[in-house]
Amino acid sequence: MAQHRYYFAAQYNWQERVGFYLSFENETPEPVCRLSTLRIALGVADGNSWRFIVGSPQWQWDTTYTLKAQITEAGASLWLNGKPLGESAGGFSAHSGALEIGMIPSWANGATDYHLTAHRVSIRTGKGKPVNVPLAESSATVPEPVRMFNPETFWGQPVTRKGFAPALPVTIEATFRLVPLPDWKRFQPYIDRYGQCRYVQTVDKVRTDADLQRSLQQEKRILAQWGTPSDFDRFGGYLKAGWREQGTGFYRITRKGDYWWLVTPEGYPCFYLGVCSVPALLWERTPVSEREAVFEWLPPREGKTAEVWGKDVWGERAGTDYVCLHAVNLMRRFGNDWKQQSVELARKRLLTWGFSGAGKWDRLESFPCAPVLGHWDVPNLVRHPDIFDPAIQALFRESLRRQIEPLRNSAWVLGWSVGNEFDEINTREEIRQILRLPGAPAGKRSLIDYVLENLYRNNLSRLVQAWRVTAHDRNALYNAPPNPPEEDIEALRRFYADRYYGWIYRTVKEIDPNHLYFGFWIVPGWWENEEDWLLSAKHCDVLGYDRYAPDFADDWMKRLIARIDKPILCGEFSFPAWHEGARAYGRYPVWAKDEADSGEMYRQWVTNAAHHPACVGVMWFQYRDQPLTGRGPGRGNTLVIGEHFAFGLVDFTDRPKWELVKRMREVNLKAAQIRLQAMRR
Repeated sequence: MAQHRYYFAAQYNWQERVGFYLSFENETPEPVCRLSTLRIALGVADGNSWRFIVGSPQWQWDTTYTLKAQITEAGASLWLNGKPLGESAGGFSAHSGALEIGMIPSWANGATDYHLTAHRVSIRTGKGKPVNVPLAESSATVPEPVRMFNPETFWGQPVTRKGFAPALPVTIEATFRLVPLPDWKRFQPYIDRYGQCRYVQTVDKVRTDADLQRSLQQEKRILAQWGTPSDFDRFGGYLKAGWREQGTGFYRITRKGDYWWLVTPEGYPCFYLGVCSVPALLWERTPVSEREAVFEWLPPREGKTAEVWGKDVWGERAGTDYVCLHAVNLMRRFGNDWKQQSVELARKRLLTWGFSGAGKWDRLESFPCAPVLGHWDVPNLVRHPDIFDPAIQALFRESLRRQIEPLRNSAWVLGWSVGNEFDEINTREEIRQILRLPGAPAGKRSLIDYVLENLYRNNLSRLVQAWRVTAHDRNALYNAPPNPPEEDIEALRRFYADRYYGWIYRTVKEIDPNHLYFGFWIVPGWWENEEDWLLSAKHCDVLGYDRYAPDFADDWMKRLIARIDKPILCGEFSFPAWHEGARAYGRYPVWAKDEADSGEMYRQWVTNAAHHPACVGVMWFQYRDQPLTGRGPGRGNTLVIGEHFAFGLVDFTDRPKWELVKRMREVNLKAAQIRLQAMRR
């Protein structure tokens, strides 16, 4: 299935139902969106609801089109080449955020067989002059086969304008042509034996195994020159803070005035700086099935390279073959002892670069880490285990115990978390599905008991009327197909989430009372509403969250943090370098121009985090660049499957990005001092 959107102009907040957008929309069960299913959509919000005008013209190649949308006090209208596509009556409520022009959202960046060319957008608001924005193809100097890794570059460089205040009427005009996207298959193979793009030519590109050896010797000289910092204990605690707590053998939290601090097992204050997915010896892998021709060379499936292969590594059960090409580079670089040497070098790198330890997703022995626990072996009621069912509770508890027990007494564990990001959000749709389940499983009964006893004060007749069901007693209600009002669904969702998070928190602490608990790495904004932030904070010792954003905390984020009286820890953030597509890596929603720019963004982010009283640490995602052809999951005859971003501190051939890490090291070594100085003001 493919989904693609292109916003000619957009300034809106979907959840708050304010603003407008004018876009191309395409969705198909096929792997590629075709011109025949392309639609135009104008969305307008009035503060209470959205309304839409949608058109599906018979598009022609290489034809000039003029699209016009207008929003007035009375309604909205849409035309194509002077012919009306539709009207909608109603009001308009403006959004104060940035105006985005020519944007393709990351959540709808599916493959297409077309793109725009020779296009521009003009916006006029009120009686002002039109703002004309030409949208020429970006990265036009990048070779066409390299651009095939980032088809969005054919659509033009997006433009963001802050301070745009839409006064009515708002008139948007766009002129464009639709042309076929080049056939990517004619450039096969794309990937060389080192996992690099064959068509990318840089001075430092690896061309022989000897290049890997030379870079390793150079790195050893630089690491020796920089040296390992001596101002920190082995857990990342700052030795020169001027104060020390009683060491307990585990990480814990303390508060000094308004400022929260981690305290290391040895009692020293710590502003934790971690790196996720390290050492990642055999992760991440890229899918191979149905696209073998993409690769110039693939390692043998037997012998010493057999372990770099895997099948259905995301658990998809499709028989998909995956390969880890960066592991082969490690073998070339270090020889037969590649695993041990890679681990030792990863440890030395992180310490030399001023990091406290590892982060999420992987760990090094006898090195700080933050393991993420799962519940993949516990059956779900819909999206989550039924923690109202004693039998499921027992399975869930035993699963957590098995994962925790090996490290229960380890001083190296920063703390535990269970699950990750949106997967652990309880949604309204999940509640609807639970209520529609046949029979009366424990979770369904608990929801109905709660709504009857707490929302309707045991007034069955009032509930039956509100839910439009036929039921003469509670047992009949359990089996009736309900139609609850939205406010009841939301109340039940919050009840379910509160019980779910609370049960996990209590259970983890019963199994292991000594380590911290971070929750599930909630992502601000990637939820049903802000109540999820509050519920997550309620059931943890430190609120762990992930945030990919240019700033550590804008005004909205500061307000969120202020709503909870609890320390916070950012588990993932990153600014991967894009190089305008010239390196074949994808453009992440939050991206840097190059490694030096990424390092400067990191410097500012960590400085701001260290200044914030609630923040006790941050973790960079991640140690190594992703495969150019994507990490999956999935399969098929396409060039990129899944994420393919240059997140790493080291590249795919295991070489450090010196312009990035030297800037990271500078601020890492000062972060604890920055926090102490902020605390003393």
